[in-house]
Amino acid sequence: MQNLFTLKKYFVRYKKKLLMGFIFIILSNAGAVYIPLITKDAINELSKEVRVDLLIHFAILIVGASIFAGFFRFLIRETIIVVSREIEFDLRQDFWEHIQKLPLRYFQNNSTGNIMAHATNDINSVRTFLGPAVMYSADTLTRLIIVITIMLSLNFSLTLFALIPLPLLSILVYKVGKMIHEKFTLIQEKFSELTTKAQESYSGIRVVKSYVREENEINGFKKLSRDFLERNMDMIKIQALLFPLLLLITGLSVIIIVWLGGVKVINNEISLGDIVAFIAFLGMLTWPMIASGISRFRKYARRWAWM
Repeated sequence: MQNLFTLKKYFVRYKKKLLMGFIFIILSNAGAVYIPLITKDAINELSKEVRVDLLIHFAILIVGASIFAGFFRFLIRETIIVVSREIEFDLRQDFWEHIQKLPLRYFQNNSTGNIMAHATNDINSVRTFLGPAVMYSADTLTRLIIVITIMLSLNFSLTLFALIPLPLLSILVYKVGKMIHEKFTLIQEKFSELTTKAQESYSGIRVVKSYVREENEINGFKKLSRDFLERNMDMIKIQALLFPLLLLITGLSVIIIVWLGGVKVINNEISLGDIVAFIAFLGMLTWPMIASGISRFRKYARRWAWM
């Protein structure tokens, strides 16, 4: 929230579009969560009697709900993502204006490559925070509330047991996310050095040619580029470990639903359609639980305190 308050003047500037985007998020999620409910009713009805008119009826409902959810999903991106691009433009303009007003000492103490990294790569990271991150945060929170409410209404005890492994997703993402953030910071630092090296070589190419230092420049750039590669590979190794663990935890929830839900179906406490709906809703909850862990370590916008 501190990061968002730092950038609040940009949100205020586009508040109408953002408000419309949040409304579209609610409508899109309403259509998405309706699909498992249609599937539940379809399975319950068709298990009693299979009729062509029923198949057509439920198929039309599912297609209609999908189109409804997809249409508003499109409008979400047309508002919030577009706003993030507009804010990116404003950020870049404000950055340029701010740079022009800084004293000469600042440029003597900071490399050109470091400034260029702020103007390009870092602004894009902030744009990602302002657009997709805000959109997904609002989207996942809305979906989390709607889905859990529906699951509790279907069966209270099964919902509680199915949700037991999911908090582990948030903890896992938080722990691994901190490691990824540290690696990302090191990557950004090396990217700044790489940019500085390229800029210095280009601007001093006459000196390089005069003293026949081409080979030295090639080796120097190769070393920095190799270090940049190795730091990226370190982060990729951590990311590669994350997703199998996420699948394992979500699989535990599915096992709980199938086992306990199967027992309840045998005892006529719930229907087979309810089990199918629970599994579908569980899939919808996976990303919100992951996102709750992501939100705890997202710190990329703090570097823009100069704004």
